Amino acid sequence: MVSLLIAVVLMAIVFDYINGFHDAANAIATVVSTGVLPIRTAVFLAGILNFVGAVTGTAVAKTIASGFADPAIVTQGVVLAALIGASVWNLITWWYGIPSSSSHALVGGLAGAVTAHSGLSAFKWNALVQKVLVPLVASPTIGFVVAFLVMVGLVWIARGHWGRPTLALFVAAVFLALGLAVWNGEALGKALAASTFETRLVLAMGVAFLIAVPVLYGARPNIVHAHSRRLQLLSAGLMAFGHGSNDAQKSMGIITLALLAFVSTGQATPEWMPSWVMPQGADHVPTWVVIVCATAIAFGTAAGGTRIIKTMGTKIIRITPLQGFAAETAGALTILGASHLGIPVSTTHVINASIMGVGASKRVSAVRWGVATNILIAWVVTLPFSAGLAWVTMQVLTFFGA
Repeated sequence: MVSLLIAVVLMAIVFDYINGFHDAANAIATVVSTGVLPIRTAVFLAGILNFVGAVTGTAVAKTIASGFADPAIVTQGVVLAALIGASVWNLITWWYGIPSSSSHALVGGLAGAVTAHSGLSAFKWNALVQKVLVPLVASPTIGFVVAFLVMVGLVWIARGHWGRPTLALFVAAVFLALGLAVWNGEALGKALAASTFETRLVLAMGVAFLIAVPVLYGARPNIVHAHSRRLQLLSAGLMAFGHGSNDAQKSMGIITLALLAFVSTGQATPEWMPSWVMPQGADHVPTWVVIVCATAIAFGTAAGGTRIIKTMGTKIIRITPLQGFAAETAGALTILGASHLGIPVSTTHVINASIMGVGASKRVSAVRWGVATNILIAWVVTLPFSAGLAWVTMQVLTFFGA
């Protein structure tokens, strides 16, 4: 039993690594396609920020660990089948350069494996609707709308459509608010101390964005282009951080689920295994799980290739640095919000929708809707296909007594 648990943990780490290079494009596709960074530098920096984002919370991991199936009815074979089904689907979509969702592949794999082992009633279908299917529609929609609005706002600023008195009043109001906050430092300190890391990051991004407003106002195209490239470094970093804060936690959750399933069988842990290896309760994710999964996704991202990067960075729209900044900012804010709420959204869906949003802000025909349609089809079929692969895998494992 312990050997099977070890196999499951190793497979989860492999899935996390595959998730990293499969989804590397989520954070760096725009920054590479616009020439702001060479691909090797971009994936290296994204890997580091993936790690940092992954160790900042465990809300999504807890959802995966106990939100979709009762650990008491889950076996190591079920978790292994779910991971194999999700990994196979990820490799298929990566090979064809299709930016599908690793998150949905894992949840689909879990649904197929649990159903194959214990029947339809064993899986929490209400949780699937609330935590996956609703965000499947809502999160890309939010990313699309926010990216559209951010891009329109940036274009209006850069082209000087705001009157100078209006802009001056806006900047004065911002700095007055910042000045009052600093003046009342004790209240500000308490508010920041009570906020989550994601909230502080969003606030810092907002301040940086507001500082950029007067710089971009009415500037010549070459000046806008130069500043947009610098801003894109910031937004790409935030996107990589957000990707780590959401996607790495899925593997944390699946390993925690396997550990809880082992504990629920009542078996004693081997003498050589330290007590801190096992979770101390259903809502506890062991520290070693966090570190291992953060490291795996970081290395996977650093090994990311060019197949999906090319699809996202050039085939949906021909993206500019200003558009890349808008898309990454909108995508990162959406993902960080989901991570804070413990919702395992697809970072792939969000950033692709954000890229479509900035393209549509220029004109609807700027988006290559044929490519976008193929991506949308991949979004829809990921859950059932990964579930089917996991179901077949579970049948095979059951035949061999796993």
